Amino acid sequence: MRSDRTLINFNCPNDLMDSFDEVCDFKSMNRTQTLIELMRDYVVNKSDEIQRWNTVYQMTGRKPRVGV
Repeated sequence: MRSDRTLINFNCPNDLMDSFDEVCDFKSMNRTQTLIELMRDYVVNKSDEIQRWNTVYQMTGRKPRVGV
């Protein structure tokens, strides 16, 4: 077993899973490949957002309002 990986299990609505499988099939990618790609994109996007907030906080001392 590879030690640089973690198994993730979660529940997903059936209709979403069916649609997700269709997209994966269309893209010739399996679920794991697709989820990893989506997670990487999300992390990059949110890392940029966090960096922007950190810059604003350093300049103004104003913390972001989460969930607004």
